[in-house]
Amino acid sequence: MEDKYLVAKTLLECYSHLDDLYDALTKRVDACMESGFYAIFPNEQMRIYERITEYENRKIGLYNMKFLIEECFRKGKTAPISILKEKYINKITKEECMKKYGVSLRTFYRYVKKGIADFTVELEKMGFEKKKILCEFGNEPLFQTTLTKVIREDDREEGGTASSPTPIALQKINSRRTPLLHGGYVHGRYCV
Repeated sequence: MEDKYLVAKTLLECYSHLDDLYDALTKRVDACMESGFYAIFPNEQMRIYERITEYENRKIGLYNMKFLIEECFRKGKTAPISILKEKYINKITKEECMKKYGVSLRTFYRYVKKGIADFTVELEKMGFEKKKILCEFGNEPLFQTTLTKVIREDDREEGGTASSPTPIALQKINSRRTPLLHGGYVHGRYCV
């Protein structure tokens, strides 16, 4: 799969986690504000303010990501995009989608693949090609983790060696698509 389609699929895979991560970041901000009241030293207060600013900036990025995805679905009116919306936004199973749209399993997968291509076209019409998406959302740990997962799945489908994460497989992924690295600590599935 082309890189621009992988990036679009990454956005779609991220969508279902955006609200949960937004809530987790809001709780972290509240905890920082609460602990900030008891900070005695100015440098300790400054670190708390920096963390609050970092969390708030991430929340803005998540909101923008969600808006971008929803806007693409609003503008895209093709049948494949409708099936994609059912799958990623409404979380309807493939069996329910097949029944609702009266398509076979093979047609369902073709529509999903075509839907990702149409979704990518809508992103590009809005000025969000692969490079801009990576610039806007590439530092978000959820996006980075999901992108790595999508790349590994794609490599597995193409017969690659990414099913067992060896240094050679990771080097292949990194040299092919350069997923960005992130730091932080883990909160459930999310890195906050």
